[in-house]
Amino acid sequence: MTGLTKGSLIVVGTGIDVWGQMTLIAKEQIENADIVFEVVYGPAAKAWIASLNSNVVCLTDLYAEGKSRAETYEQMEDAIVEAVMDGKRVVAAFYGHPGIFVMPTHKAIARLRAKGYEAHMEPGVSAEDCLVADLGIDPAQTGCQTFEATQLLFYNHHIEPSCLLIIWQIGIVGEHTLRTVTPGKYGKALAVLTDLLLESFPDDHEVILYEAANQPLFSRRIERLPLDDLRNRSPSGMSTLVVPGYGKPEYNVKRLAKLGLTVENVRARTPVD
Repeated sequence: MTGLTKGSLIVVGTGIDVWGQMTLIAKEQIENADIVFEVVYGPAAKAWIASLNSNVVCLTDLYAEGKSRAETYEQMEDAIVEAVMDGKRVVAAFYGHPGIFVMPTHKAIARLRAKGYEAHMEPGVSAEDCLVADLGIDPAQTGCQTFEATQLLFYNHHIEPSCLLIIWQIGIVGEHTLRTVTPGKYGKALAVLTDLLLESFPDDHEVILYEAANQPLFSRRIERLPLDDLRNRSPSGMSTLVVPGYGKPEYNVKRLAKLGLTVENVRARTPVD
């Protein structure tokens, strides 16, 4: 790093419930940083981060109604990168897992590494981890497909109904402007997404609107409903739609034959059977 200052970046996740799910590594990194940039939600969570380090910058202040999220993400990225280039030991602490639905962290790490700076990410507890624990669902049993709601709606993806299906950001499905919006604004899009799912699942198939508890005394949301009723609900900005698998996949007999196997040989070890 000849000619460069000794700045560095460590990106950490705070978990969904900051008090119970922040890892020891994340806590230690926050405590020892020269400056901490945080994107966590709620005054209590922000106060907890501030108690660990006296030099904390809140990046959520960059969000604004009507402002492009792309612009906000670019400003977050720039703030992090500039602090590292100023020679600081920087920690960026993001809600949940810092690499899931967090564009600025990936881009900041890539920019800094390209310039020769040390930059890496530590994992955190994500909303999907909470979902698996709270709902008692094992994605390995059936396989798992996961989509962001608007991407699933806009693109010609293939839904495999026998797999667990997880759809993120269901409360802003159809939002295409990258601007901060009120959840539920796109009710027509939710109805169209419901119709899309009904092409693969029966109308009475049970689905789940899920929200993880983000504070110790808060309740998680687990709302079970028939798929056809989804169009009449009002998911929040934190809501995830969980669609359990329906039916069973068919064996690929030709592929089994290439392995010298038959359906009877493998049926006993297949979880979905």
